[in-house]
Amino acid sequence: MNTDMMMAALNQVITDRNNPKDVIHHSGGCVQYLSIRYTSSITDSGVIASVGTTGDSYGNAVTETVNGLYKS
Repeated sequence: MNTDMMMAALNQVITDRNNPKDVIHHSGGCVQYLSIRYTSSITDSGVIASVGTTGDSYGNAVTETVNGLYKS
């Protein structure tokens, strides 16, 4: 993945959801999520950024558990 792919996905979501406000976007600490372009777009759109630490599996533990329930 690269920043351009993430920017395209972010822009599509913002457009499809009519510029959502007070939404929290949680991502891992990967480089494409931390780029200046990406974080600026999140801030400009009114979305609240939440970034986990790189290599930390605990940040998404609850989400992964819930997703696992649907996958099994």
